[in-house]
Amino acid sequence: MLYLLILPMLLSLVLIPILGERIIRSSLIAIIGALSSFLLSVFYFWTNLGNSTIESYNWISGSNFMLSFRGDNLTLALSILVSFVSLMVLVFSVFYMRKEDQARYYAEMSLFIFSMLGLVLSNSTLLFYIFWEIVGVSSYLLIGFWYKKESASAAGKKALVLTRIGDMALFAAIIILFVNLNTFSIPNTLSSIGFLPVQTLVLVGALILIAALSKSAQFPFYTWLPDAMEGPTPVSALLHSATMVAAGVYLLVVMSPLLLLSGLDPVIVTIGMFTAFLAAFLALNHTHFKRILAYSTIESLSFMFIAVGTLNTGGAIFYLVVHALFKSMLFLIAGVLAMLVGLQDIHALRLKKLGKTWLLIPASIGFASLAGLPPFASFFAHASLTVGFNMIENILFVFLAFLTALFSFRLFFIVFGKRSSTRLERSPVSAIPIYLLSLFSVVGGVMALYFTNLIPSFAYSFDLFTLCSFVAAVLGVVTAFEIFGKGRYDGLLIGIKLRLKFLFDHPYDGFLTQVGSLFIRLGAIFARFEDMLSAFYDKLADSALLLSSNSRRVQNGDTQTYVAAILVGLVAILIVASAFI
Repeated sequence: MLYLLILPMLLSLVLIPILGERIIRSSLIAIIGALSSFLLSVFYFWTNLGNSTIESYNWISGSNFMLSFRGDNLTLALSILVSFVSLMVLVFSVFYMRKEDQARYYAEMSLFIFSMLGLVLSNSTLLFYIFWEIVGVSSYLLIGFWYKKESASAAGKKALVLTRIGDMALFAAIIILFVNLNTFSIPNTLSSIGFLPVQTLVLVGALILIAALSKSAQFPFYTWLPDAMEGPTPVSALLHSATMVAAGVYLLVVMSPLLLLSGLDPVIVTIGMFTAFLAAFLALNHTHFKRILAYSTIESLSFMFIAVGTLNTGGAIFYLVVHALFKSMLFLIAGVLAMLVGLQDIHALRLKKLGKTWLLIPASIGFASLAGLPPFASFFAHASLTVGFNMIENILFVFLAFLTALFSFRLFFIVFGKRSSTRLERSPVSAIPIYLLSLFSVVGGVMALYFTNLIPSFAYSFDLFTLCSFVAAVLGVVTAFEIFGKGRYDGLLIGIKLRLKFLFDHPYDGFLTQVGSLFIRLGAIFARFEDMLSAFYDKLADSALLLSSNSRRVQNGDTQTYVAAILVGLVAILIVASAFI
C-alpha cells in the first residue's frame, strides 16, 4: 500500500483544476494532501522500522514493466522529510501567493511534490526515470510561473535545457543496464552489476554521474540554479531543500555500488570540491539575498557529492536531511522580506534596520546552521560528512568551513546588523513554518544519536580536523563581523593594499579585513567566469528554442511535402547503400 503515500498529492493535482476556487480553496486542498502524505509516511515509517517492503503492480502484462515501490528506513525517512518540508512551504504559500493565480500554483506544486515522493519510493529504474522527468517538468513550470516576465520565462527554459542533458544521460544508462541485465528492478540491477564488463560499468557510471551533476546543479551545470530564483520564493524553498536538487544526490546514493565498481569516486570528489569552492566565492561576490542562498545550496550539495565520493553515503543522507530543514527556513525568511519590505538587495535591506524584527532569531539559527556551528544539527552533519576524508580532503574542508561561515554571516550582519524600531507583520501562516523549521534545525542534532539505526552506513566522529573546522568557522564569523558587522565594507569590491605597517597598526582587525577582501576579490574573478559560462548556456537554450520553432514548420500538414521528404530520404539511403555495400 505504499502508493498511498503519493496518492494524496495526485488527488490534489486532479481536484484543484476541477474545483478551482468555486467550492474550496485550492490552497486548502494542497495542504490537506501534503498533510495526508506526511501522516501516512510517519505511520509507514513507524510500522516498518527496520524492515524493507517491496510492492509491485503489473503495468504491462507479460513484461518487465512493473510499478514497483520500496519502503525501507531510507525511502520512508525521505518521504517524511519531503512531505513535511512541502507542508511547511504550502502553508507559507498562503501568505506569499495570496495575490497570485491560486489554482495553477497549487496544482503545479502538487505535481512537484507527487513526483518527488514517487521518485524516492521507486524500486524500478524505469519508474524512477518517469518521476525524475516529472520533477523536471514541474520545476520548469514553477520556475517560470510568472511567464509574462521575460527573465522568469528564460530561467525556466534554461533549467529545462540544462537538466535535459542529465535526463538523456540517465535514460541511456537505464537502457544499457536493461539490455545487459534484462531487469528494471533496482535491487536486481545492483546485485548483478558484477557481471558487467568494466567498460560498460564505467560508461554507465559516467552517464549516471552526468545526470546527478545536472539535476543537483554541480559544475559545469550549476548556472541554472541561481537563475531559478526568478520563480516564487516558496518554490525556491522547495527546490533547494528536499526536492529536485537533492534528487541527484539521492541517485548517487542509490547507485553507489555501481559507482564504486566503476572507479568514479575520485572524479565525484574532485568535481564536488571544485564546485564547493566556486560556489563559496560566488556567494561572497553577490548582493542578492536569494542568489546568495542559491550558491550556498550549490556548495551544500557539493558536500553531499564529496561524501558519496568518499563512500560515506550515510553522511550524505544525514546532511541532506539537516540541510533541507534550515535551508527551506532561510528561503522562507527571504520570502517574508520580499513581501513585506519589497527588497532582495542586501545593502538596501541593511538600510531598513531589521535587527529587532521577529526574523532575527530564526535567521541567526539558519545562518549558524549553514556555517556548521554547534550546537545546531548541521554541526553534527559536518562531523558525519568528514568521516571518510583523507588528509587533503580534510584540509580543503577546513578552508571551506571558513568560507562558508564568512559568506553566511556576511549576509546576516549586513541584513540584520542594524537595529531600530522597525516592525514586520507576523501572521500565523508565515511565522509558524519558519518557527517550526528553526526548532528542528536546533534539535535536529539529536537525530545523529538514532540515525545509525536507520542507515547502517551512517557514522560521525569528532577528531582534530573537526576541531580545526570549528575554529575556521568561528574565524569566518569573526571576520564577517569585523568587516560587515562594523560597517567597514563600503562597496562590493575593495582594493587590497599590501602595506607592512598595516599589520603593525592593526594587527588583528586589519588582518581579518585583508583576508576577507582577498576572498571577495577572488569571488569577483569567479563571477566573471560564471557570466561567460551562463551566457553559453543561455545561447544553448535559445538555440534549442530556435531549432524547435524551425522544425515545426516542416510538419505543416501538407501531404505533398511529406511524400517529397520520404522520397528524398529513400534516394539518400539508396545512394549511401550503393556506395558502401
